[in-house]
Amino acid sequence: MKVLIKVALALALATPALAQQEAGFFPFDYRLVELENGFKAYLIEAGAPNQIAYVSMVRTGSRDEWEPGRSGFAHFFEHMMFRGTEKYPNYDAVTAEIGAARNAFTGNDQTVYYLVASNDYLEQIMDLESDRFMNLDYSEPDFRTEAGAVLGEYQQSATTPFGFLFERLRETAYDRHTYRHTTIGYEADVRAMPEGYDYSLSFYRRYYRPENIVLVLAGDFDVDAVEELVRQYYSAWEPGYVPPQIPEEPTQQAPRRNTVEYAGRTLPVLTVNYKGPAWSASDRLAVATEVLGQVAFGPNSDVYKKLVIEERRVQFLSGNFGLARDPALLSIMSMVIDPADVGSVEQEIQATVERFTEELVDEKLFADTKSNMKYGFLMGLETAQNVAFSMIQYVINTGGIEAVDEYYRTLDSVTREDVREAARRHLVGSGKTVVTMVQAEGE
Repeated sequence: MKVLIKVALALALATPALAQQEAGFFPFDYRLVELENGFKAYLIEAGAPNQIAYVSMVRTGSRDEWEPGRSGFAHFFEHMMFRGTEKYPNYDAVTAEIGAARNAFTGNDQTVYYLVASNDYLEQIMDLESDRFMNLDYSEPDFRTEAGAVLGEYQQSATTPFGFLFERLRETAYDRHTYRHTTIGYEADVRAMPEGYDYSLSFYRRYYRPENIVLVLAGDFDVDAVEELVRQYYSAWEPGYVPPQIPEEPTQQAPRRNTVEYAGRTLPVLTVNYKGPAWSASDRLAVATEVLGQVAFGPNSDVYKKLVIEERRVQFLSGNFGLARDPALLSIMSMVIDPADVGSVEQEIQATVERFTEELVDEKLFADTKSNMKYGFLMGLETAQNVAFSMIQYVINTGGIEAVDEYYRTLDSVTREDVREAARRHLVGSGKTVVTMVQAEGE
């Protein structure tokens, strides 16, 4: 009830000036606990009574896999983190006994581990989690066994239409940056993983360090008591993070185009991509770029209404303009119903791009979109897990959650002219990559 009341109050009081107020946009109280070893824990009082969400955010993902032949290790290491320690040799049994829902996921820029449980087990969870982050222990046979599981996961992903497509898209769009490979990695690297036991230990020593990991704990607990627990369980963790040597992607000088054949049944999938800016909470054009993706290609956009709803020429149309830690792809994707119609659908997308580089976005659509971004965020803060997960992009991109208020101040300041300038700066022909996936002949 406390959560719902606070969110309701935030919505009731929200105005364009809300983010400028002393209290900030984020509606919950929190405390930052920062240890001498660089470890940070954000303690957020939010969520249902007697429940906690314990989310450990590692600021390492496939982006950090810069060494040749080692793609996919961030995701692979996510698997290894459930192998246990000398103190807790069976991680799964412990979490099952306390009734905790737990899992993890890896992306371009992060690996995130989480547990949701009763607050009765908070200290036990902190002991369990701090122990595996500091004292993970696995044998080479265990490592090889898990490598086989990861290869199976790769094979399953690579044989799906979109897994196949995303791999080819990244290879077409990037020359040097580590965003060139997908999170699961290249097939040759995944197949070679069983021989990488010693490398895996190096990966752990370099990236799983207190300076590179942030705990976001949301829920119902005594903040003073939990701060003491954080100091008790995490202070002994030795620092030693080694930043990756990520190559910078050169500016794309000419458009790129590729048609790939999928050895299975699929409708054509058209992707039109541009290089975007890095994520920023303070850069108006970066935030305007995220607005641009929604107003130009989101479900309320003119081209969506035309192609999806009115003319039914595509099964879906999406504009994924979410930004990443480094400049990543702004992707427009559509599954086209008639293979002969792919060219004309691409023309519709290009016409939309040109319109947004020349004209100002409709005033009502612009205002509604910004409002939806703001209050959609607030209305999503219903559970402790929702609250903690809503902080992931801020932690991964900045190392903390403070930027949430700055982001929404910047969003308030974005103008229609900013959206047009973002289109002019980023939706440029020389930076465009078009990849079309079609069904292979004979399939």
